[in-house]
Amino acid sequence: MNNKKGFTLIELLVVVLILGILAAMAMPQYFKAVERSRMSEAVSLLSSIAGAQQRKYLQIGKYAAKYDGLDVAPAGATDNSYTTSDNGFTVTLSADTGYTTGVATATRSSSNGGTLNYNYNLTRHYASNLTQCNGTDANGKALCADFCGIDTPVDSCCSDGSSAACAAPATGN
Repeated sequence: MNNKKGFTLIELLVVVLILGILAAMAMPQYFKAVERSRMSEAVSLLSSIAGAQQRKYLQIGKYAAKYDGLDVAPAGATDNSYTTSDNGFTVTLSADTGYTTGVATATRSSSNGGTLNYNYNLTRHYASNLTQCNGTDANGKALCADFCGIDTPVDSCCSDGSSAACAAPATGN
């Protein structure tokens, strides 16, 4: 009668191997979910900037060229470009302050000069409620397609679900 209890080394190795395979399959989906969260934060920031720019346009007849002219300027932001410390986006206001051409662009960048899994930028016209996503690598294009709700990764797509760039607003005051 054999009363030895426990697992053999082979059984333990098989369990560790299975756990490793499951983890390897789950990690890319985790990273994509984290990046989607960062993207949502950037879209919200662009929306706030667009609202502030619309208020500024009503006040003075043109958009602010720098953050210090906006009521939603991040702390310490005075120029036309600001890099967020928490999600790695550089948000730039356009120098062109025309009603149909004013845009803010959020570019995903690495703060330490390293590489990113997803390279893309988001652009929003101040006078529009649509956001354009431009993927600059294969993962960025796939993420943009997911953001736009389309099946095929493309270089550029619009948040309204089209695989084309968002159109600029047609008219202004």
